[in-house]
Amino acid sequence: MARLIKSNGETIADYSCSSLKAMQDAVGGYIEPVYTSRWVVLVNEEGLLNNLPINIEVSAMCGHPIVGDALVMTHNEWNSRN
Repeated sequence: MARLIKSNGETIADYSCSSLKAMQDAVGGYIEPVYTSRWVVLVNEEGLLNNLPINIEVSAMCGHPIVGDALVMTHNEWNSRN
């Protein structure tokens, strides 16, 4: 299951994201996938426009700045949803 990593540092392990609505609710808007070699990170696609706070933990995972709350899952988890 996915992990929800909030920009305030809180992490919710095993976050249930079985539907598009659940994923959108987790990030607070429309989702945009960010692909790394190890993870698929779902972020709010309007996060920069909405001046969401930087998510330090997820930014470190991705190697570039990520803002707002993010859902982190493996490629297999992401592919099984599509």
